Amino acid sequence: MLRHIVSWKLNGETRAERDEQAERVRAVIEPLRDSIAEVRALSLHRNELHDGANFDLTLIADFDDAAGLAAYAVHPEHQPAVALLKELAAGRVATDFTV
Repeated sequence: MLRHIVSWKLNGETRAERDEQAERVRAVIEPLRDSIAEVRALSLHRNELHDGANFDLTLIADFDDAAGLAAYAVHPEHQPAVALLKELAAGRVATDFTV
């Protein structure tokens, strides 16, 4: 099982703006759990502590292997999420590892 973790620093200027951005991202990411066959598990988490210092939003997704992650990355249903995050993210970090 390959775990894919991505965190984004959103570009909203206030906590309220970043909360609204996080909900927009949630609306396009969470349905992918059920619509992309390669996704084994997917959860999205809003940062709760140290607002402004920490990254704002984290995705944790599991795939059978790197090929599953690669299929997810280019899947047509994933592309609206990619486009939205390019618009809203001021920063991105990711890590992938076997569990």
